[in-house]
Amino acid sequence: MSLAPHEAHDAPPVAVEVVLLRHNPSEGFAYRRLITALGRGVSPDRAARGLALLDEHEETHMVHSTSWRATREGGITLTYLVHPDPAPDQPGTPLPEPHEIARSSRPGHPSPPDLEVGHVVAHAVRHLAFLEGTDLAVAAHISAWPDLVHTLRSLPPATAGEMAHA
Repeated sequence: MSLAPHEAHDAPPVAVEVVLLRHNPSEGFAYRRLITALGRGVSPDRAARGLALLDEHEETHMVHSTSWRATREGGITLTYLVHPDPAPDQPGTPLPEPHEIARSSRPGHPSPPDLEVGHVVAHAVRHLAFLEGTDLAVAAHISAWPDLVHTLRSLPPATAGEMAHA
């Protein structure tokens, strides 16, 4: 289905959010969060790399789309995980333990009412743990950080978004 030109102007705003991930074996995960509006004609991947200050040919950082969500204002936020944080000297936010999964208690209303950035980052970390075991390129990238690999493998064995049944 194609949109008529006038309908495109009615499209909800799209934001690109980048979570720049850090891991320290004794302190756990920390992150920086950057966000920008997606410019017209700019791909979300390019916007994410730009936020992280990674040029198009830079290949030492992993950039991976981990999720999307609707905003309260009716827009869409696309979340990307970048590892490692290209500016580790900048202040970061610790990710609290245990990593909480946000959920809705109402099956007909899937968006969690109390979703916070920490939930989004915890989801991104679980997504990374899933990719470490299923995506050869991601596994090769993070193999340079054995402590990170160990921590990811020690997370509860559920993929991002997967619920374990009692």
